[in-house]
Amino acid sequence: MALPNLFIVGAAKSGTTSLHNYLHQHPDVFMCHPKEPHYLINQEIGINRIPVGITNFIEYIDLFSEGEDKKYRGESSVMYLMYPEIVIPKIKDQFGEDSKIIIMLRNPVERAYSGFQHVKRYNVMESLSFEEALEKSENRYLKNDSVTPASRYLELGNYHKQVKLFLEHFQDVHIILYEDYVKDVNMELLRVFNFLDIENRMIDTVERHMVGGWQWKNKKMKTLLMSNNKLKSLLKIALPSQTLRIFIRKKIMEYTSSKIPKINENTRKYLCKYYEQDIKRLSKLIDRNLNHWTL
Repeated sequence: MALPNLFIVGAAKSGTTSLHNYLHQHPDVFMCHPKEPHYLINQEIGINRIPVGITNFIEYIDLFSEGEDKKYRGESSVMYLMYPEIVIPKIKDQFGEDSKIIIMLRNPVERAYSGFQHVKRYNVMESLSFEEALEKSENRYLKNDSVTPASRYLELGNYHKQVKLFLEHFQDVHIILYEDYVKDVNMELLRVFNFLDIENRMIDTVERHMVGGWQWKNKKMKTLLMSNNKLKSLLKIALPSQTLRIFIRKKIMEYTSSKIPKINENTRKYLCKYYEQDIKRLSKLIDRNLNHWTL
C-alpha cells in the first residue's frame, strides 16, 4: 500500500501550490491530485466546509497509488497547519512519526489580505469588505458549518502555536519563508531537496500557479462562474471538453476582472499590531529575524 509520507501543511497563500507542482517534477517525488484532499480534518471541522475534500481512507490512499515506486508521496492541504491538534496524531498514528513536514510561512498581514482576496474571488458567500470580514470572520465561522476555514483570516496567521506543535512532535520539519521562496525559488528548492535527502534536479519554475492580484468587476459574472447553477450544468453538456471550458472561463475572467487595491494603511497598521507578539514568539522559535513583518 502506497502511503503518504510528505505533508506540506500550510500556510495558505504562501506558495504551497507552486512548491507542490515543482516537487511533483522530481523523479523521487509523487504529489497527489487534488493538491488539497484535507482528509485529516474533514470529518472534525465539518464535511460541508471543504466540498471537494475527501473523508474516506481508501479513497484518500488511492490518491497516492501511482507513486508507489517513489521515495516520497505527498499532499499539500494548507488548512492542516491551522488544526495541529487534529492533524498531528493522525499523521503519527496512520503514517508514522518519520513523516516529513514542510511549512511555508508568509507575513501574516500580507497573508490575511491575500487570503481574503482569494476567498472573495472564488467563494460566492464572501461579500464583505476586508475590514468587515476581519471583524466577523470567527463568529461567522463558528455559527455556520458551511463556511470555509480559509475565511478565518486573522486566526490563520497566528503561526507560533501551530508551528511549535509540529516542531515538538516531528523530527523532520522544514520551514520556508515566503519572501525567500519568491526571491530565489531555485535555492529554496535545493534546500528542500537536501531536507528530503534526494538528488538536486533542474525544475521548470517558469509556469506560475494560483496567480492572484485580481478581483471581479462584475458580481453577476462572479456568481455565474463560481456558483452551481443550471446554466453551468447546460454548458457542461454543450461543451463536454473540460479543457475547453477552463479556457473559456479564463478568458471571461480576464475581461471581467481588475487589479486589487492595496490594503488600507490603517488596516495594515492594525494587523501589524495584532500579530506583533505572535511574530516575536515565532521568530524566537524558528531562530529567524522577522522584524520586517511588523513594519
